[in-house]
Amino acid sequence: MRITVEDVRTDLYGITRRIAAIGPAIGRAVGEAVIASSEPYVPYRTGRLASSVTLDVREDGTGEVRWTAPYAEECYYAARPFSRRVHPLATARWFEAAKAADGPAWIAAAEGALHAAGANENGGIRKDGRTAWKY
Repeated sequence: MRITVEDVRTDLYGITRRIAAIGPAIGRAVGEAVIASSEPYVPYRTGRLASSVTLDVREDGTGEVRWTAPYAEECYYAARPFSRRVHPLATARWFEAAKAADGPAWIAAAEGALHAAGANENGGIRKDGRTAWKY
């Protein structure tokens, strides 16, 4: 069997398109896992801070989780204790607390999204050497 450069280019283009298509899904899965993990650590008095969380996922799969309440940054870097009546784990720097507790689960969320999108442990290559992705 002979493979030409054109065949490889076509195949790479298909893989590139497929990766570009699943990047946002992976970014969204990780972002949602970050939000869920962070919620118990977010200070809660009225609920405004906790409900101000947003997730922005770009086309390349990178994203940003932000708490947009006007006082979010002040609370995040605060050197004071918070009420733990509603959120018993409430703390400043809640992202770091959530990451320490659930970082591996965020990686698992990314892997789950990757597998749900059709990739496998061989990076999307079937055992017969053909790509496992449809494009």
